[in-house]
Amino acid sequence: MTTLIPILIIGALASLVAAAAAGIAAAVVAPAPSAAIEGGSVEVGPSRREVLLRAALVGLLGGLVLLVVALLARAILVGHAPWSNLHEFSLAFAAALLATYLLLARGYPIDALAPLVAILGAVLVVFALQFDDRVDPLVPALQQPILLTIHVGTAALAYAVAGVAFLAAVAEVAQARAGDGIGGLPSAAVCRAVGHRSVLIAFPILTVAIALGSVWANLAWRSYWSNDPKELAAAATWLVFGAYLHVASRRDRWQHLAPWLIVLGFAGVLFTYIGAGLFFVGEHSYGQP
Repeated sequence: MTTLIPILIIGALASLVAAAAAGIAAAVVAPAPSAAIEGGSVEVGPSRREVLLRAALVGLLGGLVLLVVALLARAILVGHAPWSNLHEFSLAFAAALLATYLLLARGYPIDALAPLVAILGAVLVVFALQFDDRVDPLVPALQQPILLTIHVGTAALAYAVAGVAFLAAVAEVAQARAGDGIGGLPSAAVCRAVGHRSVLIAFPILTVAIALGSVWANLAWRSYWSNDPKELAAAATWLVFGAYLHVASRRDRWQHLAPWLIVLGFAGVLFTYIGAGLFFVGEHSYGQP
């Protein structure tokens, strides 16, 4: 088991790198080939771009499957939900990101975002590999198996959906400035729709995660709120996404700030996820190596 899990993780990373390469190639590939028939033209099978995008999606799916299997194996090995430290949480974050994107891609024409998703997922996996994967006993604060599963699991899911929103927002900003002239990305309107839907999903999940964290804090430390760096960072992130929901509904000069608030919100996610645990001392410092 201890040998299999690293192999699965490296395999997932390789699959994501291949997906990113295929997606980038699709963004720059020549237009679809066609054949002239009686003065007109007709597609002769899938274009090279479509084939490459399909390959990118297959790579993302392969990476997801390998990460899920690795997480299941890790759960069996450690005997609890596999997200009690930054190594495990980063893998869960990456898996949830891939799953969220693949589900949203069933309802929106966002295949062209595949390379961005693959790159972000690969970065998360590489980040996970920076930490020791040894199996240590849970610290006393984490010895709440139900809350460990639900609270940290919902946080990973909220972060992942916010990650998809972030990528869509970046693509929206780029397309808006280029007048939808970037052929390798979805249109600005599609990106805005995906970003908005993602925040609508992520915001209530993040709310539940914060509420459950407060309950857990009271059980572990006899206080619902202790101004811990991670608590403050999570609250600030929640407020930014709340501000986005307010601005996104406006039809005035403030509306252009909407995608930038998603970017700022995801920056808050990254700080909550990494910075508040690694660079500041607090109740949540147990998550660092």
